Amino acid sequence: MGIGTNFFLSQQTIEKKNIYFPMDERLIQRKILTDPVQDSLLLEDFQKIPFYKAVYTEKDFPFASKEHYYFPADSISSYSPGLVDEQIAYIPDIYSNTDKVIYNRNTDLLELTMPNKHNLISGDYIMLETKDGMKLESKVEKIPNEFTFSIKNNLPKSHSYFVRGKKVSDLKHLDRDELIVLNMKITQLLELKMKDWAKRTELMENKIEFIEKELRRITSTLNKMK
Repeated sequence: MGIGTNFFLSQQTIEKKNIYFPMDERLIQRKILTDPVQDSLLLEDFQKIPFYKAVYTEKDFPFASKEHYYFPADSISSYSPGLVDEQIAYIPDIYSNTDKVIYNRNTDLLELTMPNKHNLISGDYIMLETKDGMKLESKVEKIPNEFTFSIKNNLPKSHSYFVRGKKVSDLKHLDRDELIVLNMKITQLLELKMKDWAKRTELMENKIEFIEKELRRITSTLNKMK
């Protein structure tokens, strides 16, 4: 697991650096395994958590354009449940413009047709965006087919809308206060281990020095016996 020292930096500094914290998989567009970064603390069970380099689907994040490293929230919550909670939020699971917008006079609903399957059900809430950037929440009233869904006809008139995605109640969110506490605990544990290894290293170096002296003494004695 990568717990970066970046957590102790100011917001201005964080925006310039890579950020390390658990992410909900549904926010990720693509990911690849990456080499551990130098300031990662790998300790006990946390070293089993996969570490990725990711690109966000959601482009409105302030750090979306920056190279980003993360570890999955589901993985870390299995080892430290207190670090991750769930929040209500929108996920970019659709994230595309409508192919077609039709007003259905019979139902008094707007029918929005997407280029791909929307995977919505009646009762879902979605976030739409107009061409002017206005964001609007709408409830899915009906599902005519797997590419089309219907909402109330109360949006600003437009031939197309950008559908960001649906509302979920279980978006994984990091409790940064808990993470700072865990970071400090791990840092202290790591410092103790480093001190222990430093003592062991010093003992080994002393033993090596003693053995080298003995070897030189024995070699000198053997040379005199020739």
